[in-house]
Amino acid sequence: MRAYIDRLTEEAIPQLSVNCVIVSFHEKNLCVVVNRMRIGDKVLYLLPGGYVKQKEDLSDAVERLVLQSIGLENILFRQFAVFGKSSRSFANEFSGELNLQSVRDQALLSLMSRRFVSLGYLALVDYQGIELKSTEYFESAQWLPLGQAGKLAMDHEEMVKTAREYLVKELAHSPIAPNLLPSRFTLPDLQALMESILERKIDRPNFRRKILSSGMLVKVGVEKSGKGRPADIYRFKYGKNTTLVDDYRLGF
Repeated sequence: MRAYIDRLTEEAIPQLSVNCVIVSFHEKNLCVVVNRMRIGDKVLYLLPGGYVKQKEDLSDAVERLVLQSIGLENILFRQFAVFGKSSRSFANEFSGELNLQSVRDQALLSLMSRRFVSLGYLALVDYQGIELKSTEYFESAQWLPLGQAGKLAMDHEEMVKTAREYLVKELAHSPIAPNLLPSRFTLPDLQALMESILERKIDRPNFRRKILSSGMLVKVGVEKSGKGRPADIYRFKYGKNTTLVDDYRLGF
């Protein structure tokens, strides 16, 4: 930790950080990557994040942090908010768990006492094939359902809530669904994703009719699981660039 703080002092833009809400979809739930950090006897769960170097573009900083967290490059990410309240420091949340005789803990408390402005970035990834990694000073990384964001420390629950609101607003205009699903999927998969984003149920016949008449899907086969009626398999017509644009007026 001391080495990290020393590098931050030498390399970083002072009191500016980036936090990444890395979202995926698994077992009918939107999930977010969180990192586990132990302070004394207390375990904290935090979003991946870090500083921006003096000679580093913001986009490069986000790509670096995402690569460290999930090992992926060239994925879709968007800045969705800036968190910059004048009271945004977190010394009180940490101080009771720290050994203030420890040089490491003194350095951490000094860092957390500063007011940081954080740029929130949303990254959308396919759950399959991702190997989570712990970043420099965290014990481990894991997926957490968005509904359990209340477990997050500092103001990271607020970050997740704001990111979800952004997802709903941008659903019709940005290639969100294609970046959260595998390249091939069933209509129930797509409907479950929409319901998870919107946090409400969608009428199945109406959904099926509107989606199939939109022209955004291409049928590529049939799923033969041996359990019940076979399900048709689809892909997006324009791959990961497909959007649910207003012209479709799907009205979910």
